[in-house]
Amino acid sequence: MEISGWMYVVVVILGIIIAVTLIGCLLTILAIWTRPVLRKLVNVPLVSLSCADIISSIFSVSLLIHTYLHPQWEPLGALCWLQAYITIVLWGVSSCHMACIALQRYFIVCTNSTLLKSTRALAIMLLITWLIPFVSFLPIHIVEEVKLDPKLKRCGMGASTNLWGKMVPAILNFFGPFIATLISYALIRYNVKKSNNRVVQGSSSPNNAAERQITRMMMTLFVVYTVCCVPLIMMAIFSSRVPSEAFTVGQVLMALNGALNPIIYGLMNRNIRQGYKHIWDSLLNSIN
Repeated sequence: MEISGWMYVVVVILGIIIAVTLIGCLLTILAIWTRPVLRKLVNVPLVSLSCADIISSIFSVSLLIHTYLHPQWEPLGALCWLQAYITIVLWGVSSCHMACIALQRYFIVCTNSTLLKSTRALAIMLLITWLIPFVSFLPIHIVEEVKLDPKLKRCGMGASTNLWGKMVPAILNFFGPFIATLISYALIRYNVKKSNNRVVQGSSSPNNAAERQITRMMMTLFVVYTVCCVPLIMMAIFSSRVPSEAFTVGQVLMALNGALNPIIYGLMNRNIRQGYKHIWDSLLNSIN
C-alpha cells in the first residue's frame, strides 16, 4: 500500500515530538532529583507524570510511527494485546495525574490539615493514580478480542460491543478524574476569592507568590491536557462515527501533550527553568 505524502509529514512531526518529550521529561526528572530547591512534594507528581510520558513516547508513539510507515504490518498477538492495554492505561494515568495534582493543590491552598499535605497522603494518591488504570482496564482486555483497528492505526477494542466493559473504565479513568479536577480548581478559585488571606491571592509574601505561580502552572497543565487529550478520548468512545483522518490528528495531539508538559514547567517555574539550564550546562561541559 502506497503511503501518502501527508502521512510522512505526520511521521516527522511524531518523531520530533518523541525527541522533545524524551529530552524534556528526562531534564525534568534530573532537575527535580538533583536540585535541592526542587526536591519538594509539589514536584513529585511532575516526576511521576514525566515517567508516564516517557513510557508513552517510547512504546505507544514509536509503534504508531511504525504502523504509519508499514500499513500492512500487524503486530503479533502478544504485542498487539500489550500495545492496546498499555496505550489506554497510559491515557488513564495521564488523566488521573491531572486529578492528583489538582487535589494536592486543593489540600495545600484550601485546607490546614497536615495529614492531607503529608508525604504519605501524596504517596497514596500517586499509587491510586497508577493503580486504577492498570486494574480497571485489565478485565475487558482479558475478556474481549484485541485486534488492529484500521482507524486508530493501532491495536485496540474499538469494535467491542461490551458497553459496560468500556464505560466503567472510562468513568474511573477519564470522566471521574476530569470532573474531580474541575471541581478542585473551582473550589480553589472560590476559596481564594472568599478570603484575601489564602495563598493564591492578596499577599505580598514571597512564599504566597511562589504558591500562586505553582497553582497557575498546574492549571495550565490541565488546560493543555484538555486541549490535547480529550479530543482523542472522545473519538475513541464514539469511534464508529469518526473518520480515520480525525484519529490521526487526535493521536498527534495526544502525543504532543507529553512534549508540551516540560515546556510549561520551564516557562512557568523559574526554579525548574534554572534546573534545566544547570543540567544542560553540566552536560555540555562534560562533553567539552
